[in-house]
Amino acid sequence: MLSSGAGNEHSRLVFAAACDSDGKSLMSQGGHGRDRVVDVHAHFAPLTSGTPLGADPFIDRSGASAVVQIHGHPIDSIVREVGDPGLLLEQESAIGIDVVILSPWVALLPQHEEPGPAEAMCQRLNEAMARTVGDDPRLAGMAAVPMIDPRRAIRVLKEALESGLSGVEIVPTVGGAFVGDDRFEPFFAAAAEMGAPVFIHPSSRGMGIDALRGGYLWNAVGNPVETAVVAAQLVLNGLLERYPNLHIVLAHAGGVLPAVFGRVDHAYAVRPEPRARLSEPPSRSFARLYYDTIAHGRRELASLLEAVGPAQLLFGTDHPFDMGDYAQRSMLESLGLTPGDLDAILGGTAARLFGLSSSSNDRGEASGKGKEKG
Repeated sequence: MLSSGAGNEHSRLVFAAACDSDGKSLMSQGGHGRDRVVDVHAHFAPLTSGTPLGADPFIDRSGASAVVQIHGHPIDSIVREVGDPGLLLEQESAIGIDVVILSPWVALLPQHEEPGPAEAMCQRLNEAMARTVGDDPRLAGMAAVPMIDPRRAIRVLKEALESGLSGVEIVPTVGGAFVGDDRFEPFFAAAAEMGAPVFIHPSSRGMGIDALRGGYLWNAVGNPVETAVVAAQLVLNGLLERYPNLHIVLAHAGGVLPAVFGRVDHAYAVRPEPRARLSEPPSRSFARLYYDTIAHGRRELASLLEAVGPAQLLFGTDHPFDMGDYAQRSMLESLGLTPGDLDAILGGTAARLFGLSSSSNDRGEASGKGKEKG
């Protein structure tokens, strides 16, 4: 188990919460036949370094528990496995997860680098991720792309899909700009054409706001706000209307975005600016987005479910971080979902979007083919 300091105890508590008194995974209980459970939100470092000061994360396994470092700094928010796919699968399987769609740990994504180095970083990550997921049918993977230059990002995404990856992870801001800006539209248009789901995950840097530096607010508040800002920007710029085949998945249940659905619709009703590029209320586009289930509360998840419907929710854990939710099954079951809707959230919709085959022993055709395009 990966941790640092107090994180080790938290990791044991997280695992205990995900199991009943007999150690049986709550994720696998349900009383009806289910399809595979797919985790769409699980971070991984496909490349690791042999030294603490290397360019890639270093995992020190010499002690009782492993400690992750990046650029010489220990990361105590990582409480589960991030570098060994075999150990990661063991941990995921123990809580009833059958297939894991790996996304790069966001600290590894280029956000301020120049286009050339950013492209090289992403190609290196993608090659390693493709090798990782190609070794086990229980794994699929997302690509990294150099969003600082949308033309390069399109090229790298195409290469990654051809290598066997199934989608792409991006952060809301690169080079100080939110990716909902018009200059990034060619990338989203290309992703829609390629059938590549776009997973948007906050940059985990608190948007540079000093007030978020203390109290873990950069994560607890900054991350969900950053996601809401970019999602609202994409919607109000009309991207979801212009590209109906574009499938965007928002991390952390959309952050604070669901809390402002009504307010943004009201702005659309009373102001000309929100109507400038939309032909229908923003809530219609919000309901076309996909959201993982990491809402950290039954009330919050129930509200999202009511607003967008079960077809737009995808099960995710946020492995391997302390802000992950590893015991969601009982909460999902308490929402009054039909067995079919529950199975869709737990894995059916993810399998369709990411082009996973119907067999748990085979991911099917090379990524980029067979994904949802309508």
